Amino acid sequence: MNRLDSILSKVENVLAAGSLAAAALLAIVAVLMRTFFNEIIFWSEEAIIYLVIFSTFFGAVITMRHNEHVNVDVVAVFLKERGKRVMTIIATLITLVYMGAIGWFAWLLIFEPRSSATLTPALELPLWVVTLPLPIGLTLMFVRSLEVLVRLFRGQDPYPHAADTLLEAEGGTALEIADLPAEGHEKGPLR
Repeated sequence: MNRLDSILSKVENVLAAGSLAAAALLAIVAVLMRTFFNEIIFWSEEAIIYLVIFSTFFGAVITMRHNEHVNVDVVAVFLKERGKRVMTIIATLITLVYMGAIGWFAWLLIFEPRSSATLTPALELPLWVVTLPLPIGLTLMFVRSLEVLVRLFRGQDPYPHAADTLLEAEGGTALEIADLPAEGHEKGPLR
């Protein structure tokens, strides 16, 4: 599993960073061309938008890998380790079903005849080219969710890439952390 994780991580990082870097580079070139040579790259705006969208979908996979998606853990705070594990398994199963279903329909969209016949306005690319990051991103999130589920059933850390949280760093519970005084206030956030 470590080899798969390593390969996926590299692919995800290259896709997300590459898309964002290409968008930034294209924006800089377009501005310089317009400013110094009075030339407009007419397709640059459309390309930048698509590249940022690509980066967003691939970046979402990275946030899943690091367990940085928004979580509501009001109940989990009060559970013991076994309860937290069960809740994580249930949440991961729901995520798997959702990513699988939406990913399936996204792949169907790519193979829809209109996806080949419809062209983008400026770049004149088939629509399937600019919608391809959607099924790829959802498929990668499905694979990452499956990876989390396998780790959970093996008793391993489901998110080995996750950064230390405030709770882990402080060594306390959410309620204990909430009772800490806020900066600049002697008696906490509310006086």
